[in-house]
Formats: sequence, C-alpha cells, structure tokens
Amino acid sequence: MPGNGHRTACFVLSLAWVCACAKHDRASRPGGASATAAASAAPRASEPKAVPHVEQAKPACRALAVTGLATVDGAPLTTSALLDGAHWVELAAGATVALRHTVTSREFKLIGPGHALPCRAGSEQVLLADGQLSTSANLGVRPGAEVLIATPEGVVHYGDAALDVEFGAKGLRLRVKQGEAWLEPEERGQPHFKNPVRSGEEARLPSTRPRAQALVDACQSAAQTARASAGRVLGGAGAGGSDSLSLGARAATHMRERSKARTACAVAAAAAFAESDPANRQSLSASIVHSDELWQSLPRAVR
Repeated sequence: MPGNGHRTACFVLSLAWVCACAKHDRASRPGGASATAAASAAPRASEPKAVPHVEQAKPACRALAVTGLATVDGAPLTTSALLDGAHWVELAAGATVALRHTVTSREFKLIGPGHALPCRAGSEQVLLADGQLSTSANLGVRPGAEVLIATPEGVVHYGDAALDVEFGAKGLRLRVKQGEAWLEPEERGQPHFKNPVRSGEEARLPSTRPRAQALVDACQSAAQTARASAGRVLGGAGAGGSDSLSLGARAATHMRERSKARTACAVAAAAAFAESDPANRQSLSASIVHSDELWQSLPRAVR
C-alpha cells in the first residue's frame, strides 16, 4: 500500500496540474461559475428527471472581419467563419483577418502576406510561419492566463498587451504599444536580453534559419524531460536522484519543464509548416503531436 509520502506526491502533482489547466477548463465551460449558479437557482420542481447531455462547442477562433484574399485549405475565408485551430490560414499581400477567441474573447489581427495557425488546438496560441500579427489589450484578460505566439525563431508571450509582431526573412520583431510582453529565442544558444519588453519598446531576434528537424528533436527531448519530472514528483526519495529535493521543489521543477516543452513544441510546429516536402512535413507534424501528448499526459498513479 502506498505510504503517506506517495499519496502526498500524487496530491501535489495533481494540484499543480489543476492550477496549470484551470484556465483551459474555464475556457471550455462558457458561462463558468455564473452559469452554475444560475442552474442551481432554477426551481428543482420544474426540472425533468433526466437532463439530456448537451455537447459544448469546442474553443476556437471566429473571423470578425476579412479583407483581401485569405484562404483555408484553398477555400476563401469569410466573415463569421469558425477556425478550429487545426487548419492554417494563408493571407495574400494586403489581406487582413481579425479574429476573436470564441470563449475568452481575446482578439488579434493577422496581416498578409503570410501563414498562421490561430487558436492552435482551441488554445490561446498562434503559430506564425511568416507574416504579421497585431494584438489588442484589455480583452479576455484573466489571472494567470497568457497568449503564446510561436515562430521558428522563438516565442512571444503576454498576459495583457497591444503588440505588433512580425516574422520573416530578417527574423522576429516585437513592438509593444501597450502593456508588456516576453520575447524568448528558441533553445539553441541564442543571446537572451532583458525581459519584459515594455510599452514603447522594440526587440528583435535575428534570423538563424533553424532546421525543422532540429526543432522537432528539441520538442521531443523537452517532452520526455517533462514526463520524467512528473514521475520524479511521485517517485519520492531515491527516484532518479530526486531524494535531495523536497516534494515542493520537485513539483516546481516539473511545472518549469512542462512550460519548456510547451514552448519547444510550439516553435517546432511553426517551423514544420515551412517544410516543402509534404511527406516530411507530415512526419514532423506527427512527431510533434506525439510529443505534445507526452508532456501533457499524467502518470498512471495520478490518473
């Protein structure tokens, strides 16, 4: 029978995952606590004995306005169209697409020419293979919730800010118009600079033309490290050298490793899109999907 230490480790790791996934849960439940309160306030006498299950719409992005030519899988994108976070948007020169997250109300605009994957997997995450993006402040802001904009050169993340982001042959450029944001290069020895980048400031990452395969390998490695750190939270004393660290320290390390894996795999996904060989692009994408599942999965003992 597991001892108290093991049960405590399970609790701490589960609590850490609950905290990390709280904003996703809120995003997946339109109406949140207010909807729950309204339901409980309704007269029970009028409720049927069996309430049919209602399938909730998955979080996605909705096109608020489309100017110029923007396509998804070759089909023109129109105003009010819903983007499920699995299909890339291609914008011709001069085209713009204003988007809003269907649950959180975050808003941003894509500016062509370029290619972007908005609301990746329904999350507040945008992959930018090339092109420009601008964000709006004071919309969809929640405690602890951040937007991640990933490019092959690195990522921009922010909680509440108005930004201009541009990625192309010259590298990644960030201009902060309001609030603050963090600019982080992909993990290949690039120079780091002072973060955050604040209102009125600009920061750049030069182009290094990273190879997609190298970034996918980094994603896999980060995912495996995050998965292993989850096991060390449960393992207790003597598990992979973790006996010298407290339970709280192991849990904190695990959360940092998850964050690194999330960033590395988003960068790899942005780079994989640019692969010219369809077969190679499909292979890289499948590897990234597997890695994403790995770092997001819970050890059996926690499940």
